[in-house]
Amino acid sequence: MGMTTFHSGGMRYSPCGRKRKTNAWKTKKRTPDTSSVYTPSQAQRDAHQARLDHDKKYPSFDLKQHSIKMNREDNSWKIEESKKFTVAPAYNKGAYQVIPKEMVKHIGK
Repeated sequence: MGMTTFHSGGMRYSPCGRKRKTNAWKTKKRTPDTSSVYTPSQAQRDAHQARLDHDKKYPSFDLKQHSIKMNREDNSWKIEESKKFTVAPAYNKGAYQVIPKEMVKHIGK
């Protein structure tokens, strides 16, 4: 059976014309809101206190408080070498190529 204009777009029928169940449209009964105050058990309070004591005894490492100079390798030569080259697309191709500065006038030929 094909889709008819009578059933399409309605809430009781799906777009393919099949009748839908209507249980989802019934309003659900709300349960009364019971607010209670959370009180942790003694074991939870002890665990929390033990965690606080542990944090005091073994504080986390803070990099801002400590000045550590990392041994970084010198990369200034890479910047100087890269000034001698340029990157350009090859003629009629999608890939890029690295070209020396003296050959820039021949790009695209």
